[in-house]
Amino acid sequence: MSLPKPPAEVPVISRVNALAPKMQDAVLAIVKEMADAGHNAKVFETLRTEERQAFLYGFGRKYDDGRGTVTKVEDAWKGWHRFGLAVDIVEDDKTPWSASQSFWQTLGKLAEKHNLTWGGRWKFLDLPHSHWAGAPTSPTALDRALAKESGIEAVWQKYGAV
Repeated sequence: MSLPKPPAEVPVISRVNALAPKMQDAVLAIVKEMADAGHNAKVFETLRTEERQAFLYGFGRKYDDGRGTVTKVEDAWKGWHRFGLAVDIVEDDKTPWSASQSFWQTLGKLAEKHNLTWGGRWKFLDLPHSHWAGAPTSPTALDRALAKESGIEAVWQKYGAV
């Protein structure tokens, strides 16, 4: 049985101003300091929609285009990207996901310096990913309820990201 072809790419949101205010400051500082260290970094993804999360979740489960598992989370509300409290930063070149170890290690050190948790320290490595260190590893049911009732800004406030 052959696997279906993946759907058309769902647009990526890479606007830094889609993030919580303190996340914005951290991300801008990281990109600048990466340049100062000789690395050409760019913000790849910030806020993530439900449609984008479903698209990414399909890889490694439904589609065979070589990407393998892109995310382990099917529901966007169970990851910090949906809340504007996560970012993916990659190398700004033709192979952004294949950066040198020096690039990733510098990114990790700078993310942690700027109060972010870096995905390069996880069992399931996610080298481009960082999220607000004041928040737990994943959003809680209370975080999801708060966001749906009062907006994601209320979650930013809860975790001191404003």
